[in-house]
Amino acid sequence: MPKHSQLSQPADAAVAAYGRGIAAVITASFGYGWLCWGFSAIPHLPVATWAALSFAANALILWAIAGLLRGRKMMKAQGTSRAGFWRKRRTPFVIVTLLEIAGCILVAVLATSFHHPGWIAAGISLVVGLHFLPLGRIFARLYYWVGGLIVLCAALSLTSAGSWNRTASACIATGSVLCATAICILIRSSRVHAPVASPLQPTGH
Repeated sequence: MPKHSQLSQPADAAVAAYGRGIAAVITASFGYGWLCWGFSAIPHLPVATWAALSFAANALILWAIAGLLRGRKMMKAQGTSRAGFWRKRRTPFVIVTLLEIAGCILVAVLATSFHHPGWIAAGISLVVGLHFLPLGRIFARLYYWVGGLIVLCAALSLTSAGSWNRTASACIATGSVLCATAICILIRSSRVHAPVASPLQPTGH
């Protein structure tokens, strides 16, 4: 049986909607941060570009928060929690996150030690992409694609030659993938509808 089968139970649908809301908030927020980092590496960027970025990113984050609140409301209506969901996933998720943090620190230290600060953004992007791969097994197959795309973008930035702006290219690519991921998650979550039965109405028939 596939690990991520269609959700048939209202409680499962509510938990899934809440989890996707959290994922959307995280990917949208980090995506905004990566885009800001990339845009700041481009000299003389027009103010209008920053304004457009801020408007679009904040709209996406607000959409994600709305999805999170919707999932929480569904969970409350079903009288369920995420305890069971996290019981099996918390430890591997924490391990992956700690390895990601350690990898990012190592990249920054090595790039600075070898006097290649331009490699920091692309190197951290590579670590971020790699950390999504095990998340595909822990949470959803979507993260395999997310990780693969980010790794590809980071590799292209690292191997580029000449006057190519590695920081801008790696950050903008990573941020774009993360924001696109948030949109994809929110669209999928909006299709989840958990029927809420009245507590006074029998569930039989």
